[in-house]
Amino acid sequence: MTDFVLSTAEPTTMLSHMALYGLAAIVEDGGLAGVRLSWTAGMAPRPVLSAPRATPEVIGEIVRRHAARHDTPESWPSREVATGERRALMSPRISVISSREDWRSLQGRRHQVLQRLTEERALLDLRLIAALGEPSYWRFNRQGQRLQDDGASRLEMQPRNQGSEFVGNRIRPLAAAVAARTATAVSDGLLGRGVRDEVGKDAPASRTPTGFASPGPTDNALAWCALWGISQFPLALRTTGFAATTGHIGRGTAGRYYVPVWHGQWRTARLRTIVASGQLRRFAEAGLSPDEAGRTPDDGANGDAAAQWLASRGVTAVVRFPVRRFGSDSAPERRAMLGELIKTGRP
Repeated sequence: MTDFVLSTAEPTTMLSHMALYGLAAIVEDGGLAGVRLSWTAGMAPRPVLSAPRATPEVIGEIVRRHAARHDTPESWPSREVATGERRALMSPRISVISSREDWRSLQGRRHQVLQRLTEERALLDLRLIAALGEPSYWRFNRQGQRLQDDGASRLEMQPRNQGSEFVGNRIRPLAAAVAARTATAVSDGLLGRGVRDEVGKDAPASRTPTGFASPGPTDNALAWCALWGISQFPLALRTTGFAATTGHIGRGTAGRYYVPVWHGQWRTARLRTIVASGQLRRFAEAGLSPDEAGRTPDDGANGDAAAQWLASRGVTAVVRFPVRRFGSDSAPERRAMLGELIKTGRP
């Protein structure tokens, strides 16, 4: 096995976890066999992707090719809500859709994309789109106003100022930036050998992390993988509330995110199983009040049993990231702050 270490990715930053998940999903989808995920040992663990052919050249080319495939006029990120519009069709949060006809058009065009991806057996693309969610046509408040954002993942943190949205303002530019690189430049960015923030123009206040880290220059290949990491967090749409996002606890648009850290090597399927488990959620709720955890007082969490279940599967700790809101109330910017490690008791 060859190890590909994201050497600058610290476990207390959510971007690090999401980049590992997205990178693994991308290279596995790109044909790399035997992909495993792990963390280095010691006081400063780093995420590791391992595979028999996990060389910088191979991984760099797979990620570059993946970005290039999504940087074409025919790709789903390039599709628009309507002809001549800038808004991306597959964004889960877009500016208000006012008429029944526009909703029917939106749904029809989205279904065309999903049908084509299904026929192409594009599983990773479908996973990401499903995990992001969709504009909610079925949710209304007591005044009869549509709660259009209630079908979106909490992990989608692109600010909505001036009509910006996730696919058009984040996925499209990152795809173009990563596709324009050489394979070596892509792998160098992932390995931490150099930071190139083409989309953010290397600005000190760059928003390239899209909420997974504090503003600042972020390598575009690393950010590209992190956004695709959302594909590993399933979403459950609901008729009576905001969509339930895997890896998120709490009410409202704040709350907390949580992810596991483990001993040994996992397949991506194992990661998805643990991330979506009730045991991980219950352990992540440890020490939180019912209101903080977004549950009723009668729905108590058995943290000890959850810890034992996780430890038996190699989970050494859960990292919990508080979510904070910045900026205006009309277009707030949400951000995962530095994480807190909660150990399960497994050495």
